[in-house]
Amino acid sequence: MAIVEVAISIPLHRTFDYLCDQEIETGVRVKVPFGAKKVIGIVLSNKDKSEFKKLKSVEEILDESPILDTPILNFLFWAAKYYHHPIGEVLLAAMPKNLRLGKPAVIKKVIGLPNKIQAPDFDITEEQDRAIKAILAKQNAYHGFLLHGVTGSGKTEVYLRITQEILNQGKQVLVLVPEIGLTPQMISRFESRLDTRVVAIHSQLNETQKLDAYLLAKETQAGVILGTRSAIFAPMPNLGLIIVDEEHDGSFKQQSSFRYSARDLSFIRAKQADIPLVLGTATPSLESLKNAMDNKLTRLTLANRAGGAIMPKVSLIDMRSNFDGALSKLLIEKMQQYLAKGRQVMLFINRRGYAPVYFCTECGWKSECSHCNASMIYHRHINRLKCHHCGDEKMPEQTCPDCSQSTLEVYGYGTERLEETLGSHFPDTPIIRIDRDTTRRKKALAQHLEKINSGDPCIIVGTQMLAKGHDFSNLAMVGILDIDGGFLSINFRATEYLAQLLIQVSGRAGRGLEQGEVVIQTRYPDHPMFNYVLSNRYTQFASGLLKQRMSAAMPPFAHQALLCANAKNKQNAQEFLQEVAGLLKNVNMDTVEIWGPVANSIEKKADYYYFNLYLQSNDRSALHQMLATFNQHVDAIKLKNKVRWYLDVDPID
Repeated sequence: MAIVEVAISIPLHRTFDYLCDQEIETGVRVKVPFGAKKVIGIVLSNKDKSEFKKLKSVEEILDESPILDTPILNFLFWAAKYYHHPIGEVLLAAMPKNLRLGKPAVIKKVIGLPNKIQAPDFDITEEQDRAIKAILAKQNAYHGFLLHGVTGSGKTEVYLRITQEILNQGKQVLVLVPEIGLTPQMISRFESRLDTRVVAIHSQLNETQKLDAYLLAKETQAGVILGTRSAIFAPMPNLGLIIVDEEHDGSFKQQSSFRYSARDLSFIRAKQADIPLVLGTATPSLESLKNAMDNKLTRLTLANRAGGAIMPKVSLIDMRSNFDGALSKLLIEKMQQYLAKGRQVMLFINRRGYAPVYFCTECGWKSECSHCNASMIYHRHINRLKCHHCGDEKMPEQTCPDCSQSTLEVYGYGTERLEETLGSHFPDTPIIRIDRDTTRRKKALAQHLEKINSGDPCIIVGTQMLAKGHDFSNLAMVGILDIDGGFLSINFRATEYLAQLLIQVSGRAGRGLEQGEVVIQTRYPDHPMFNYVLSNRYTQFASGLLKQRMSAAMPPFAHQALLCANAKNKQNAQEFLQEVAGLLKNVNMDTVEIWGPVANSIEKKADYYYFNLYLQSNDRSALHQMLATFNQHVDAIKLKNKVRWYLDVDPID
């Protein structure tokens, strides 16, 4: 009997041996007994002998040929090692659910080829031409590029032209976008221009569609795979190019279970496949700017908008002298002027719901979640108070629980209240609200975007979902509301994120021939960041931030890992991390700093108390050595089974 090594999706850093009456190729799925259950595993090798005496036998071989070929297995092994995550969980997380359940690897519906290809009816700019030539000159070897183009500079056109060249050589192209909302727009652009099968991979597809897309990529029937972060694991045997659009976006980081960064992994995948990598953005992350400074990326700039469009004018409204609620008189006047000309206006507020605070004007009581250290958000259309952390909801109180007075009111604005307020100012103008609440239904987002793209005058109210990538040709003005929280955040990356957000949102305005306008309402008009945003000097602002980070020895000049423990018993979570800190301090590695444990910024979520331990080092290998030591000795920690814990390498929050 042969012996096979099998990886199973369990939270242990080890594999398991099974007997089999034949040798099985690496990367094939098998059904094996595990405890009292039958589970799906991936074969990693064939062995002559095992260190274990009594081995169970493989029950069923599910594939004739490997589901995971050698290049993708090597990529996943690297990811598991870097993020210190169990190999079985990584391998199975990289596959569609139907394959994890043991269903046959069969394509149900082959997506058709595009009906009609349209050649572009415009010439590219000199800047675009230079960028395209620079990338294609390195098409047969690994090379990283940072395509830094102002909003509306035609980065997508560069993507399309280099993709066509790679396709002409019979190779495949992987395109990553941060949000599901950007996927349909990007797909339609690629399909209208490229004579190849373009398939999507993202979470709003059903399981059959996800499996079909995965297998079309694996069998090279799809030339372009376009998707959100999980698409980084799509098997593409003829991969010739990787494009990461909006590379600065935090959505590329997975924030649960296997906590990988698709942007960071794109470097490794491109290196292993020996192909070029293009990171595109108007607001590069500090990590990418530092990589460009260190010559790990070649920076290509598109400083001008395509098609003769000019950058919008940006102005500030000082809200310290405005007491009219969320909308200042000046903002309303400007909106009226643009709507009267038949143009569209967008208001950005990064908070959904009706109002963030439900409180008593008499005694100051406010409604808080009983399961979290967080306020309940009032949602008027369902007349409910909802917690945006644990999902709990309840009917709003009629009288104050503390003083029994009927003096309860809402304070602050969310998208829902803003929509209602706008209705009273602009009764005859359609208002389109785009947030997580209005786009829950399948195809709801596509329907909203279709209305906006018709070009009819309207007011668009949106959250971060609208901040990037969208190209609305008749959108003349963008108003940005309630962003001051970014100046008060405890996250050291907050001002970087805020500057990126303001420039990205501003970039939606005036993408046609007429100049657009951006109006920012703030109580901190003298903040130095606005000087850079107003004059579109993001690079200079980011350079200043990089100097601050270097002097403070913070990322990207240092490497971090976060160990988070949570438990219903607060003491257990805290003591577990104290024990871990003690263990790690015994490792005697001076180059790694250990901070904590400290309570999370929201200490209690869904009845669990969260505590963090931070590890930081200028030496990446020393940090990883310490994390490996932790994984080897975690079983010795007494409280291990009384807490839930996870490790986050290169955290962004």
